Amino acid sequence: MYMKIFNIDIPFVYIKWAILILLFTSILGLILWIVCSYYLYKWFRVSINKFNFYLNEYNNECENILKKYGNYPIKRIYLARHPITKFMETALNIVTLNKFKTELEKYKKKNKTDSFLPYHTMIYVEIKIKKNQSKFLLIDKNNCIRISPRVKMGNEYELKDLNIKKNKHTLNGILESTRKRIGNNKFFNWEIYKNNCQIIVKEILITLKKFNKSNKKFMYQNEFAKELKISDFSLHIISSLTNIVNLLENLVGFTLWMPV
Repeated sequence: MYMKIFNIDIPFVYIKWAILILLFTSILGLILWIVCSYYLYKWFRVSINKFNFYLNEYNNECENILKKYGNYPIKRIYLARHPITKFMETALNIVTLNKFKTELEKYKKKNKTDSFLPYHTMIYVEIKIKKNQSKFLLIDKNNCIRISPRVKMGNEYELKDLNIKKNKHTLNGILESTRKRIGNNKFFNWEIYKNNCQIIVKEILITLKKFNKSNKKFMYQNEFAKELKISDFSLHIISSLTNIVNLLENLVGFTLWMPV
């Protein structure tokens, strides 16, 4: 098989090899950059987070969703959680150099359970489009804040109705109030300890005056979080990968979907 490039017939096998070589060199270059930049930061005693690529606005996809649905009245808001996916479990184990798996097994043994996994926390919003038509939207935070119509409700998902007053709030109103109160950096960006999915959910609950004991219990897994101590090098890997995803999303204008 051949592929025509600039009117030249190139065997498809050569193209496959070129793609594999490019992929390999890119991954190798990324690894070298992460390792070298880590030791440079350490040498000059620079904070790992000093050169993060920070966002100060929504990407195009989120902006379009807010333009389309942001001013509709909200019928219900749900606090939601689900155990992290196998993909995210594997990714965390890789970037923490097996620390995540080790601490997870120790926690399971200590608490005599085989089924424990950390939760990913988010908010589901049900908006009223017409009299008998509703639309569900997701608000959460991975590498940055995300507003999405891709809502899942499988058996592993747990939902808690926040019992808000119907038609009192809009999505734009809630998010804008939260952003103004906490600032752009904390609102739009993500950090594994200080600004993760639980933090944005907490801040939205504060805006709604729903940050109470019952909802805190549903959200937090403080005991495991305290035991999971991630090394500076692992934090640098996570920070570097977050920067790359933020840059890519800023360039392409939409959310790069990750199974968290």
